[in-house]
Amino acid sequence: MISAPLPLTALALLALLVGCAHTPDSEIAGAIQPPKALAGWSVAGKAALTQADSTRTVSIHWQHTDSNQDQVLLSGPLGAGALELRRRGTELFWLDDGLEQPLTSLPMHSEARSAADNLPLISVSDWLLGYPEPVDGWSVAVTEWQQVDGWRVPRRIKAHRDDVSVKLVLLNWQLSPPT
Repeated sequence: MISAPLPLTALALLALLVGCAHTPDSEIAGAIQPPKALAGWSVAGKAALTQADSTRTVSIHWQHTDSNQDQVLLSGPLGAGALELRRRGTELFWLDDGLEQPLTSLPMHSEARSAADNLPLISVSDWLLGYPEPVDGWSVAVTEWQQVDGWRVPRRIKAHRDDVSVKLVLLNWQLSPPT
């Protein structure tokens, strides 16, 4: 019998346990969903955008200051190609050397421009808090929930419209506990 070296076996077992670890559904069911108007939260995770048989994966850090302001940092593997987006009300900007530029000034071939043109970025903060209301033809579903600081928040979200689909995995929430 051939056996794997102990470190490789231990690593595989650890990966299996981490992959299976989750909050029991009974605990999640007792948690409170944050109100849409909750301000001062942030979440980090991963997003996969699939369009026309091409998938792009980015790390995402979303900071929601209040109902009128969001700041979003998108980056590729190891932080490559980082792009910072800001929303104030219904206006969207991207940061170019620290200066806010209109989103329409991103190059047309840019992946970020494609995502910005396709996604209703003004509504995504509602989706992230677990309010998957359809907007502009988008179908949205929370496919997995988690409990964080007493709140019931999404862990996985799927959204699609026409030939575009987005999968979000939300891993690191920063929320104030419910009062």
